Order: sequence, then structure tokens, then C-alpha cells
Amino acid sequence: MATREELYAAVWTEPLRKLAKRFQVSDSYLARVCDSLNVPRPDAGYWAKKDAGKAPPPPALPAARAGEPTKWQPGGSVLVRRSMPRAKPATERALRNACPKTHGLIQGAMGDFLKTRKLEEWWSYLKPYKRNLVDITASRTGLEHALTFANALFLALEAKGHRVSLIDRNYGSARRLAFGTGEQPVQQKEYDPNDRSWAPKRLTVVHIDGHIVGLALVEVAVPTLLRYVGNNTYVRDTDYIAPKGRFRHPVDTWTITRECPTGRLRLMAYAPHCRVDLAEHWQESGKSRLLARLPDIVAGIQAFGARMPALVARGEAQLECERRQYEVEERQRAIRENRRRIEESTRQSQDQLDALIHHWSEIRARSEFLERLEQDIAGLPASERGPLLARLALARELIGPTDPMPHFRAWRAPAERYTPKHFEEDEISP
Repeated sequence: MATREELYAAVWTEPLRKLAKRFQVSDSYLARVCDSLNVPRPDAGYWAKKDAGKAPPPPALPAARAGEPTKWQPGGSVLVRRSMPRAKPATERALRNACPKTHGLIQGAMGDFLKTRKLEEWWSYLKPYKRNLVDITASRTGLEHALTFANALFLALEAKGHRVSLIDRNYGSARRLAFGTGEQPVQQKEYDPNDRSWAPKRLTVVHIDGHIVGLALVEVAVPTLLRYVGNNTYVRDTDYIAPKGRFRHPVDTWTITRECPTGRLRLMAYAPHCRVDLAEHWQESGKSRLLARLPDIVAGIQAFGARMPALVARGEAQLECERRQYEVEERQRAIRENRRRIEESTRQSQDQLDALIHHWSEIRARSEFLERLEQDIAGLPASERGPLLARLALARELIGPTDPMPHFRAWRAPAERYTPKHFEEDEISP
């Protein structure tokens, strides 16, 4: 496990190749880790310049960005991105073309989405194997339109100074909201074991003034009448053309209704805080496309983000109140459990001691019985004592040792069964 600070100190202390051997990874992978954690690393030729005494001072470690990981462990869950290109002196032409045509989250996403699990029907939504993808729910036919709009949206947001990235679900109190694919958005459960739809592993968020706003893009589905045309194939009933010919019978076809994607998109902006229920959506209808409304959508997301600080502050206060209440309940539960364990250990110890005393009384009665027999046998004639003494020896062997000490050594006191815990408060509220 290495923090950003430890990694920063290490990469400016020894060459990346030597440091990578210590972490048992490749130097190119370690370079990508540094870029993912926003840790500056030496340029090529730095160590030669350092040996010659001409190396520039290391740049300062920038502050951790909101929503980004601050630790790395080989084989851990840090999202390691492609290595960032090294900074070069900016030219006037480069500044004019500084805005990339494809956002980093969209690069290669088409191929990743199309590497999907087997789709049951043509109207099924894509279920890609990779889960570190942008939050898009779309069919095969609607994927290109969704990626095109997402790319334009992300670039427009970053042009306004709002970074778009992926964050882990376990970051702070973040959560992902799902609103279904129906014509009307309906907030679904955060975790539904019966929901088999694809969901990304990380949240797609935009950072606005130190707060994050979740983004999700969905291709809308509506109930559609489908007609069976044979060979396990269904088509829209509006596209069905009845076959011609006298050998075709009407009973060979039937209709069903299923939720089918329409190619129309719905953008959801939501508060990813687990105690803030706030969401807003923009949806395509007819010939109205989201791309044509992009400036208004960006302004709406900015306004949405401006409402986040007060809501998040209230949500954090609610979480803190719940945390304190939980700690109080856990302490009361621990006190009750401690008392129960003390009473139980005392009862078990007493039961064992009673059983030991009862057992010893039985051993003692048997021992006195055998001693009395031995006295009686001693008063008999010598011809009768031999067989009876042999039987007495067999009886002693059958009864076993009559010493109570081994039984007492096996007894466990209450403190040996359970070590009591001591709390400041002896009394708890009922």
C-alpha cells in the first residue's frame, strides 16, 4: 500500500525502473499509476541531469482531486488509466487546437460496449463484460448516438472548467441512482437482486465547485407490439408484411408486447450522496435532440451543481447523526451482551461445579462401599479371601480413580470462561 505522498517521494528519489522492481510491476505500469493518482514524475533524462547537477527542482505535489483515489496497492482497485502524454511547450497552433475531439472516457468505449454478453433478443440492452465504463444504458442500434452526445456533453462541461471523471462507488458516501428505461423516469432500488440489467462499476460524475454531480445516459424504451414471423424472430408489428401465397396460414404468427428501445436518449443528473434525493432529467422527444439543447443542458447541470453544497451539508449532518445513534445503539448492545455473557459464564461454571460435587458424592459412596467390602473380606477365612479380593480388584478397576483433584482441576471458573468488559456506564436505557 502506497499513498500519493509516499509515491511522490519515491519516484523523485530513485529511477522508475528500479522502483517498479520493488513493487513487482513494470515501469510503464507504474508510470500509469502515477498519472492516475495525479503524481508528477521525472521526465526522460532527469537522472542524467541530476548526476551532472543540472536537474530542475521537482514540482510540488498537487492536491488530491475530489473523487479520485489517494492510495495504491499492487493488484488493488485503483483505476489505472493510459499513461498521459508528457507536457510540451505550448505553441499558438497547439493552443488553438487544445480542445480534443474525443473525451478520454469515450475513447475506445464503442468497442468495449460491443464486447457484450449474448443478447437474448434484438431489443435487448447491451451488457458489456467491462464495467469500468461511462454510465450509458443503450441498445446496439442506439449506442453510437449515445456516445456521440456523451462526448459532446463532456467536452462542453470541461470547456466550462468542470472535470468529468469516474469515481469508485465506495468513495465517501457516494451512490449510483438508476431511473429505469421507461418513458417516465422512476427511481429504482440502489440494489435489486432481481435486476439483471448492466450497471457500471464506477460512477460517472462532473466536478462542480468541489462537489460532484452524477450523470447517467439512458436510451428510452416504450411498450411495442411485436409480431412473431418464425425462426424465433420478432419484428415490430408496424413493419410486418403478410406473406403472399395460399400455403401460408394465419395461425403461424402472433403478437406480444415488449419494452423496446426507441433510439431516444434521456440524460439524468442526480445527487450521488446517499442522503440527498435530488435529480433532474432531459429527454428527447420526436425530432427534438439533446445535442441541439446542449448549451441549455450544460447551464442546467451547472445550476444543479450550485444547489449541491447546502444539500450535501444537510446530508452529511444526517449521516453524522445516524453514525452517533448507531454508536450509542452498538454500545448499549455491547453492554447487554457483556452482561449476558457474564451471567451465562457464571451459570455454566456453577452447573459444572454442581455436577462435579454430585459426581464426587457418587465416587465417595463407591469408595466407601469398596472399603467396607475390603474390611469384611479381611474377616473371612483364607480359603474364601482369594477369589473375593480378585473380584474387589476388578471392581476398583471398573470404578476408576477416586481422587477428586483431577475433576476439580478441570473445573472452569467464570472468569476463565469469559473475560468481562468494563464500561464507564453501568446502567443503560431500556
